[in-house]
Amino acid sequence: KNMYIKNKDGILTEAKNKITIGDLFTMTSGMTYELESDAIKKAKELTGGKMDTVTVVKALACEPLSFEPGTHWQYSLSHDVLAGLISVISGKKFRDYVQENIFAPLDMKETVFHHTEKTKKNTMSQYEYHTENNKFVNVGKNVARGYVMGEEYDSGGAGLTSKVHDYAKLIAALANRGMGLTGERILSEYSVELMRTNRLNNVQLRDFNWNTLAGCGYGLGLRTHINKVESGIISNYGESGWGGAAGATAFFDPDINLAVFYTQHTLNQKDEFSEPKLRNVVYSCLNT
Repeated sequence: KNMYIKNKDGILTEAKNKITIGDLFTMTSGMTYELESDAIKKAKELTGGKMDTVTVVKALACEPLSFEPGTHWQYSLSHDVLAGLISVISGKKFRDYVQENIFAPLDMKETVFHHTEKTKKNTMSQYEYHTENNKFVNVGKNVARGYVMGEEYDSGGAGLTSKVHDYAKLIAALANRGMGLTGERILSEYSVELMRTNRLNNVQLRDFNWNTLAGCGYGLGLRTHINKVESGIISNYGESGWGGAAGATAFFDPDINLAVFYTQHTLNQKDEFSEPKLRNVVYSCLNT
C-alpha cells in the first residue's frame, strides 16, 4: 500500500490503484525486475546478505512503480512478492511450503531452491551463444545469475534446480488438471482453468510482445494460446506454459492430457525459433 509511480521525468505521484494479488499473478503490478535497486542493496545490508524473502519484499515496496497497477503488463519481481505473501500467510519459509504442498505430494525428490554439494556436482554447465563469432561459450554452473539474492532468499519466480524427469512430474500434474501421477492433488481443476485463462485486456496484450509470445495471452503466471493466426502454432487454445532463461520450456494441455518439458543449457538462445517449432512438432504428431 501507499505506492508511488515514477514518470519519465523522474517525478513521483501517488498511485491511485492498490496492487492486488491478481496484479502480482499477471505481472500487471507496475513493478520491475531491477535486481540492483537501492532498496535491494539496503535489504542486503540489513540482513547481512542472507536476504530472507519477506525482508526483500518489504524493500521492494520502497521502490516506485512504472505505471498505475492493473493498467499495463511488465515482467517483474511480482511473483517474488507472491512468495513473500505465502510465507506471511502460512507462517513458513516459501521453500518449506512448496516442499510440503508441491514437491513431496508429487514425489519430486530432486528439486531444490538452494544448492547442496550433491546438486552443485550434478548440475550441468550453461553456455552463452555469441553471435559475433557464432560460438557457444561455457559460462559455468552459476545458474541463478543473481536471481537468488542470498541464502535465505526463496524467489517466487526463479532459482529452482531440478532434473528433467523430476520437473516433468509437475507439468504432468497440470496436464492432469491438478492431480499428480502419485494420485495426490496439488490444485483444484478450477485453479488450473484459472491459470490458463487469459486475463490481459487489449492494452496489456500490446505490452505482452515478446517474439515467443505471439498469439498468446497471460493467465496466472503462464502464457496461454489464444490466437492461432497470430502465433502460427497449431496447438489448442488454452495450451499453456512458460520458458526459462537458458532455454528450458514447459507446456501442457489438459484438454488432451498432454505435458511436455524440454530443457537445454544455452543462455540468449533463439527461443523465438525453437519454442514455437517444438510446439508445432509435438502437436503435428498427435491424432486429436
